[in-house]
Amino acid sequence: MSAEMMNKNLFFILFSAIILISSCDDQLSVEEAKSDPITNPQFVFMRESNLLYFAASYELEFEEESLTSAMVEWSTQSGNVTDTIWLNDNGNNGDILPFDGLYSRKIQNDLSHIQNVILPSLVGQVTYRFLGVYGTIGVEMSQTSYVENIPPVILSVSVQDTINRPTGMNMEYVLVIADVFDENGIDDILNCGFTSLHVGPDTLLNSGNPIWLFDDGGIDPEYYSGDEISGDGKFSIQIPIYGAGNTNPSQQTKTGVFLWTFTAKDKSNDPSLPVEYTVVVE
Repeated sequence: MSAEMMNKNLFFILFSAIILISSCDDQLSVEEAKSDPITNPQFVFMRESNLLYFAASYELEFEEESLTSAMVEWSTQSGNVTDTIWLNDNGNNGDILPFDGLYSRKIQNDLSHIQNVILPSLVGQVTYRFLGVYGTIGVEMSQTSYVENIPPVILSVSVQDTINRPTGMNMEYVLVIADVFDENGIDDILNCGFTSLHVGPDTLLNSGNPIWLFDDGGIDPEYYSGDEISGDGKFSIQIPIYGAGNTNPSQQTKTGVFLWTFTAKDKSNDPSLPVEYTVVVE
């Protein structure tokens, strides 16, 4: 056999081997893709309704065995004690579409249903794992999710648009109320206040520091905030308005247009979106 023929045969053998190896690799990746019968894991902490939602897609058969049960072992952050939460695909207990292969469950986040309750102040990782039983075969998929903090929201601000100064040296109070909501609960709200910008000269009053509102029920003996109910999310303050006849510099109320910018913060120090309110003082 000539050298040229030997080179051609060697090239054909090497090329065939490469094709065969590539074909085996493709077949292996397909088998690996089919080897895990649990896919599409999902977890949602519904803070407002205080519900936990778990879901995952389960193959009905695995290694010639039928799926007999689907569940989640929930251990949140402790890892010491686990809750077994059974999943279903029959459209009940939070499952949306029956028999779509997505096994799911909604469960109340309280001690009457589970031991590992997510506290309102929790921010961080939680751990759990999906389990499937196929005859005598057990399959599991461990998961970690991150529970994010949700900052507070200022729902509304209540204050009169136009404030008229009293006559002479008299003084009156104007009540300001901000209604604040936090998904993590009222106890997670750290503070609420507003800055006051005198439009025109564009000067920040109170040295640019916030004027704080209180949700104390008006129990401070040194200063009555005007708040009625403690812990209801309504933060209040009474602003003194002095008459034009006051000559004391500390007891003079400026007139003009003021832009009040309200912000609330939670105990994670995350601020709400600012709410602006325009007030005219005459």
